[in-house]
Amino acid sequence: MNTSRRARPQDYVAGAVLHTNLTLIEVADPLLLEELLAVVKPGGGEWIMRALLKAGHTPKVIHS
Repeated sequence: MNTSRRARPQDYVAGAVLHTNLTLIEVADPLLLEELLAVVKPGGGEWIMRALLKAGHTPKVIHS
């Protein structure tokens, strides 16, 4: 799921960079984020989603 690529000039809009094909994980607890960073590897978006569901969490998944 995580695929990085070099930004092109047309990707820059008012100082922002457009990223495609990436997984974004938002958490309320910074300690949880540290734990997730320790186990989530590039391309692991599907794995982390299944693990969160199995643990009883309800991740919000948006595909655009």
